[in-house]
Amino acid sequence: MLTVKLDPALRARVKALAAELGVSTSELVRDALLRRLSEARGTRRGTIYAATRDLCGIAEAPEPGLSARRMSVLIRERRARNRNR
Repeated sequence: MLTVKLDPALRARVKALAAELGVSTSELVRDALLRRLSEARGTRRGTIYAATRDLCGIAEAPEPGLSARRMSVLIRERRARNRNR
């Protein structure tokens, strides 16, 4: 068993979503944790596609063929933005 402290606003959101989905709050939280854990695992051990799939198709390259160096910069920038959310 694990106890997690939630602020009242987050707890209300969890309860509302659980009711909307017709599941218990425990089931909703378990599912969210499992998804987050599988995402974290996939990021560390995944393919380059897994690491960049959210970048695919979001912009047109100014020239044919995006260099590996530029792709690395884009990935670092994207990760930094995601951490700051």
